[in-house]
Amino acid sequence: MTFNQFKYVLETVAAGSFSAAAQKLGLTQPALSLQIQNLENELDFKIIDRSRKPFELTPEGELFVVKAREIVLMTESLNNLSLELSSQIKGLLRVGIIPTLSPYLVPLFIGQLNRNYPELQIEIQEIVTEEIISRLNRGELDAGILSTPLNAPAKFEPLFYEKFFLYVSDAHPFFELDEVNASEINQNELWYLSEGNCFQNQVNAICPVSTPEFSGQLRYVSNSIESLRRIVESKNGITFIPELATISIPAELEEMVKPITTPAPFREISLALSRLHSKEKLVQVFKEAILTNIPERMKRKPDGVGLDTKIRIK
Repeated sequence: MTFNQFKYVLETVAAGSFSAAAQKLGLTQPALSLQIQNLENELDFKIIDRSRKPFELTPEGELFVVKAREIVLMTESLNNLSLELSSQIKGLLRVGIIPTLSPYLVPLFIGQLNRNYPELQIEIQEIVTEEIISRLNRGELDAGILSTPLNAPAKFEPLFYEKFFLYVSDAHPFFELDEVNASEINQNELWYLSEGNCFQNQVNAICPVSTPEFSGQLRYVSNSIESLRRIVESKNGITFIPELATISIPAELEEMVKPITTPAPFREISLALSRLHSKEKLVQVFKEAILTNIPERMKRKPDGVGLDTKIRIK
């Protein structure tokens, strides 16, 4: 068996089809299928059940993929060893960041990081929590930035904490208040993110949101906090925003940001790494760039209620 055969299996599983994997690998589909078949013959068990459409891994194949992924990641770690031993900071770092954080966090540190390390390439993908974990464990990402606690197969290191705030229309009665009690929120006046988003899961812990029967002229459910802000500004109502989002709000709109009465809810933001991660030096400078540019108050765990993401990944 060969190292390339391991990579062929992993790419086929990741792509979900022989044709898509073959195209990415620069092979013909018959050649890819033959390589995997030769590996199966040598192992004396089937990795892929081709009789099912789409194909499925056999029980033996499930175990093989776990071991093959460990071997590939460990080999890549050895390939990165010269960079780790070098005093230079260079190479490619691939990072996934959740969409409710990335637009506010990345502009804080990316300019300084690029200036300080001109030979460091940063590829940032704005993707949801489940996809970050999946790509970390497939070796397609080197690190992730997401909200925790999270029950998932990865290593997590808390970086900072974000309080939740309300963004309130100037036509809403809450606009006259210095702070708002979450129990007084009318969910029919609340603009909210799509279900399954970890931020929305945490919002539901503050103010349980059900989907009422449609009434009125507009229901707007979004994947973007910025879109919800614009709706509040133009259509009345309220929405939840994370603390970093308040930094970029124009001075003339700052009165629309309202703290939530104590105990104030907050979310923990962590660095996520696969259990077989490499590029430790690059990850470290990336982490330092974030912490250098985060407000000091956000590095300390606040008094209040830390919110669970409600996400469980095997």
